[in-house]
Amino acid sequence: MFVIILFILILNIVSILLMYRSLNDRTPKEKLIYIAMGIAVMYILTSIVYWISTRNIEMTEVSDLGKDLIIFLFVPINGIIVLPLFARSYCKFKGGGISGTVLRNRGIVLGIILLILLIIECVYFENIQNQVVKMITDRNNQVQQETTNELSAEQSNEIVNNTDTTNQIEIENVEVVNDTFTNESAEQTNSELDNVVEAVPSNVTE
Repeated sequence: MFVIILFILILNIVSILLMYRSLNDRTPKEKLIYIAMGIAVMYILTSIVYWISTRNIEMTEVSDLGKDLIIFLFVPINGIIVLPLFARSYCKFKGGGISGTVLRNRGIVLGIILLILLIIECVYFENIQNQVVKMITDRNNQVQQETTNELSAEQSNEIVNNTDTTNQIEIENVEVVNDTFTNESAEQTNSELDNVVEAVPSNVTE
């Protein structure tokens, strides 16, 4: 991100310097007015093109961040291609080097070049946003799938634990029943032996 912001800053500085130098025989005030108006016009045009290219695309927080980066990247690019050339023609017109008709024709040519650039950028912006939306959608699906898998694993572990607990309780119940049955059988056997002993006549035992 830092590299991208630094690159955008460098492009803007280069664009401003080129326009400033192209207006070398104009006053500082005229230079500042031309630079400010040129950047404003390029920003408006680039923003309109971006809006047109993404009007049918669902915008997200990531898309908004991408919008700012893209616009501030292409504003100086468009400015570097068009504004310094028009500035030179404007200076020649002010100096009497060319007529108003020539200036107008050069402006029309530069306008056509800018229009072609904006059309290309419109297609490019749309592709970028579609890729961003696709990446976000894929990421959300992946997170949702991971969450579903985790919940399924937790439910499976809970079922296994419940089954183990149920089996343990059944085993303990069976052991208790077996112990009870064994004790009852032993008591019954002892009782029967006592009855047999009591039934035997005493003279036999002597």
